[in-house]
Amino acid sequence: MSWKIDERPPEIAGCVLGAKDREFEKFMELPRRVSVPLELAVSGRAPREALVASGWQLVDGYTVSNDAEVYRDYILRSRGEWSVAKQAYVATRSGWFSCRTACYLAAGKPSVAQDTGWSKFYPSGSGLFAFSTLEEAADAIANVERDYAAHCHAAREVAAEYFDAGKVLRKLLADC
Repeated sequence: MSWKIDERPPEIAGCVLGAKDREFEKFMELPRRVSVPLELAVSGRAPREALVASGWQLVDGYTVSNDAEVYRDYILRSRGEWSVAKQAYVATRSGWFSCRTACYLAAGKPSVAQDTGWSKFYPSGSGLFAFSTLEEAADAIANVERDYAAHCHAAREVAAEYFDAGKVLRKLLADC
């Protein structure tokens, strides 16, 4: 996770919209609300001491993503994904959806991803969960843990239905 953008953040109607660091603040205490350890692969100027003090386990984001095989192996070793989006995507309800989340789903790993409006287009509640609040994030993680195997299967089904290259390209070409 890239913590903070170095360039000037976007401004819309006089409102400056930050990066993931601004959204993450709302979820700093999440590790204390769930029964499983939460690991954060982070790069940039993250407040590492504060993250560790809040219960996050940290790994260097570059180290686990510096080439395709290393990245794939990291995803495959992961139990699942929890992620926030950049504040600009959340505030504008853009529908932005991470390619990383699609990778987790394709690997059969459940994902709990901050809702940017994507839940209007993709299903949420089985294998893939949208959240907007700390409570929703904690509840989604607890839901995954209650039936992990079923959510792994559902995650793979979501990927096959919505992110399969053949299906996506056929629809794209048909809509042109």
